[in-house]
Amino acid sequence: MDFLKRYPIPIAGLILALFALGNLVQSYSQEARHVLGLIGFILFVPYLVKVIVLNVKLREPLDNPVAASVFPTFSMATMLLAGYVKPYSSECASVIWYAGIIEHVLLILWFTLKFVVRGFGIKKVFPSWFIVYVGIAVASVSAPVTGRLDFGQYAFWFGLVTYVLLLIVVCRRVWFIGEIPAPAMPTTVIFAAPASLLLAGYMVSFPNKDARIVYALLVCSVLFWVVGMFYFAKTCKGAFMPSHSGFTFPLVISALAVKLSAAFTGFAWQGTLCEVQTVIACVVVLWVLARYVMFLFTGAK
Repeated sequence: MDFLKRYPIPIAGLILALFALGNLVQSYSQEARHVLGLIGFILFVPYLVKVIVLNVKLREPLDNPVAASVFPTFSMATMLLAGYVKPYSSECASVIWYAGIIEHVLLILWFTLKFVVRGFGIKKVFPSWFIVYVGIAVASVSAPVTGRLDFGQYAFWFGLVTYVLLLIVVCRRVWFIGEIPAPAMPTTVIFAAPASLLLAGYMVSFPNKDARIVYALLVCSVLFWVVGMFYFAKTCKGAFMPSHSGFTFPLVISALAVKLSAAFTGFAWQGTLCEVQTVIACVVVLWVLARYVMFLFTGAK
């Protein structure tokens, strides 16, 4: 029980990144995908137990807008987990995928009621808000699990509209208002995630693609990957914090988006960029994983 209490909410971001990284490196090594998926699953199980067993005690930490906006990475990870389960049981995979979608939709409604309708304040806005609203686009990336590309398309359009709206608010909060607490600074790397997630989801869920959408999202993906790398270099130093999991998924999904769109655009530079992004994503995810292991089992930072 004590271990579950110490199991930090932000670790769900690392779990999500491990599942996504497995998909990214699948073309290089199927074995690597299995290993990453297994590690992600090992971390996923205690998190699920914590949510079920300690759900009442989660209320206090989830009053924090950063923790609350990071929490939906768990439902995103659930959707990606379905892809790892499918080879063993299509029915079980479908149940997991739909459960992830339902969970994420409920979290969107809960978060909107709590932090937008009842208690909005610009200083409560962080880049992690992208996770809540644009994060549903993971359904677009994972839609082949059930073949429900229509669900993936709905999720994409919802994610795209909320991304455009949120981008204005989040940029104002980070670049003009500032005053972001040190523990929340790693969330600035999340700038790299939403456009890339939308691009990856669009490439997967839309058989007939609009080149304008692909190119626009690709430009945003690469641009905000550079922004994310800037913030990563700025915030990765110093003692380990559980919020360092925010470094992981944005870098992984950026590489996956460039990889998935390369065949469509035909740009030679995308292959080189993808290789660079993949190496960086692997190093960062494994580094954060190692720091988390030390943190969980030895208390070392």
